[in-house]
Amino acid sequence: MKKSIFVFLLVILLPAMVFAGGQKESGTAQAEPEEVTLSLFTQAPGAYPEIFPEIIKNFEAKHPGVTVDMRVVGYGEYQSSLATMIAAGEAPDVFLENQGGDLWGVAQAGKVMDLTTYLDANNGEWRKQMYDYIPGLLSWNDRVYAIAASLNNLQIMVDRNMLKEYGFNVPESTDDLIAMAAMLKGTGVSPIAFATADLWGAVDLFMVFVHQQGGGEQLKKADAGEISWKGNHIFIKAMSEIKRLTDAGVFMEGASAMNYHEDALPVWMQGNTIMLWPGGNFMIQDIPKEIDSDAIWWPAMPGGKQVLTGGTALVWCASSQSDYPEFAVDLLKELTTQETYKLMFKNGIAPAGDLKEKVSSDYPLADKVNSQQGFAVDRFIYTPEIYREVAIAVQSLMAGDVTPEGAVDMVQSASDSVYK
Repeated sequence: MKKSIFVFLLVILLPAMVFAGGQKESGTAQAEPEEVTLSLFTQAPGAYPEIFPEIIKNFEAKHPGVTVDMRVVGYGEYQSSLATMIAAGEAPDVFLENQGGDLWGVAQAGKVMDLTTYLDANNGEWRKQMYDYIPGLLSWNDRVYAIAASLNNLQIMVDRNMLKEYGFNVPESTDDLIAMAAMLKGTGVSPIAFATADLWGAVDLFMVFVHQQGGGEQLKKADAGEISWKGNHIFIKAMSEIKRLTDAGVFMEGASAMNYHEDALPVWMQGNTIMLWPGGNFMIQDIPKEIDSDAIWWPAMPGGKQVLTGGTALVWCASSQSDYPEFAVDLLKELTTQETYKLMFKNGIAPAGDLKEKVSSDYPLADKVNSQQGFAVDRFIYTPEIYREVAIAVQSLMAGDVTPEGAVDMVQSASDSVYK
């Protein structure tokens, strides 16, 4: 039987006197609070390993008797490990989820708590700790299933020393990238490190080229099953541009077997490529100081214009299977306090709400990236099956297994399975 949070609160609030048989019994010691362990599961890139212990310390100070057991794994294994735990009925009390398809998958399956009532309590006190638009991004049928503690946008990271060494200017168009690849041929250096094994980078690249064509509204409609993917010239052109860059050697070989944090990021930091996609405030803290790095928006494809994609970064859920739902929600609330926002900003992370006082950051490049957050357009596909199929279609395209039209047809098949 699940322990009741209300019983727990009653126990710790009982006075030193207890009653027996309707008579006061003096000299009885006050009941000790029940010891509670709350599980937290996350992957933690960049500065987050520095931030999490402080968040946990602040939470435990406010909740005597409650201990947070945090487990951290690499990004490459995180999503599969989480799926295994949820399927086995052993979901962590609080865990990180990817916004978009992955979040809606667990929400629709009833695996995460509906947070709407908590957000609306006390005249929306908790909701007001985040920017107004954020709960709407994390809602399904007007019910909120996650909260965001931070924001990000995705840019190409550039090693300026390598750019200068090889005599290149900052690329402004994808044609510039192709020219760069031609000049680097035979040097052992590629223009861009890129990974698709963990899927998200592949989806985000497709999203960039859709948005560069002004296709954001068409993408939303296709994601919702309102229009067809098949034959859509914007989607086909986005896939065609990925194919053109791949064939020209813009991306380092082996992207389909690479995970981002474990493979692509080290490849760039070791000097095997001039640039890295994607980059952002989630990894700037990992960049060695000897790399003179910069962040740029994706160069424009033919007929397109440069667009910055982004949105919420780390998205947090409470398990619907938690034995301690109130504590799980309180831990989520701790992720959106002013103390947490200050920690994030100091470490180069853009918090998901306003800071009430000025805080200095330790990372000037992160400050540059974060200052551009207001330009970012939504980078997410929200239907789980479609999100995954876009990633697989990009992988197949880059491997030469399908044409751009065939890649879009793959996504159409996924959409058909959902909506028809």
